[in-house]
Amino acid sequence: MSGLISELGSDAQVGFHGHQNLSFGVANSVYAARAGAKQIDGTLLALGAGAGNSPTEVLAAAFERLDIKTGVDVHGVMAAAEDVVKPIITRMPIMDRASIMQGYAGVYSSFLIHAERASERYGVPAWQILEEIGKAGYVGGQEDMIVDVALQLASGVRVA
Repeated sequence: MSGLISELGSDAQVGFHGHQNLSFGVANSVYAARAGAKQIDGTLLALGAGAGNSPTEVLAAAFERLDIKTGVDVHGVMAAAEDVVKPIITRMPIMDRASIMQGYAGVYSSFLIHAERASERYGVPAWQILEEIGKAGYVGGQEDMIVDVALQLASGVRVA
């Protein structure tokens, strides 16, 4: 991050967007801020695919404890997460096997829901589908390939 900022110049508005799949979203956000990132993304209650994004309420609390100035009211953002967002969420981000595999295998975040659907339809664990598409190096836009991987795994065919 600091190399990017030094290359672009001190006026650059470099930002960071962290994911929680391996529980590094908040830690990496702290490192990014300390390296000079001016914008740190977060979502209330970590809303996002899989294990979610860096939770804004945790970022605010961690940054305040580390004396990183944000201007965010920690108690207010915690209240917004708990009182406003939580009651209307239909699917909480969770750190389950498939979400962890998503981060471990380095697959695109939108793949999780497609892998879960394929898992239900073809009887193959979602985490296994995600692992295989990670090995294959699929990128965003190749969601249709997830069904192919699930079918191959269900039939016992070696995928990669």
